[in-house]
Amino acid sequence: MNTNLKKYGTSFLLGGGLFCLYLFTREFPASEASENFRMLADAATIPGLLFVMFGALIWAASLGAMDGVSYGLGYALRAFLPGGRMQPEETYAEHIAKRREKYANSRGYGFLFITGIIFLAIAGIFIALFYLF
Repeated sequence: MNTNLKKYGTSFLLGGGLFCLYLFTREFPASEASENFRMLADAATIPGLLFVMFGALIWAASLGAMDGVSYGLGYALRAFLPGGRMQPEETYAEHIAKRREKYANSRGYGFLFITGIIFLAIAGIFIALFYLF
């Protein structure tokens, strides 16, 4: 089976599960059609935003946007751990090199962003139907 099909299939199943979970926690179906469209739009917006934000976060981290934060937090955390200061100090340049090596093969997370956009498009359709009825 194609790996892209597995990635997209898994993300759509997870998004569909979140979609159904939201609807099961509400009183769906409602008596009014407009209320049903609003609940469907809300249910599609939740996985859409989650997938888009996770995709954007992974993309930003792979470009190095979080390297300074991770270095600073690691340095501060070592100050509070017993024996943390006894470990050899890692320079910022060494930390950056290690992170770049780690994220060198982290390609292929665009499916999260694309799946989120599809769920947001579905939510947009339900929002348009909400305003029509």
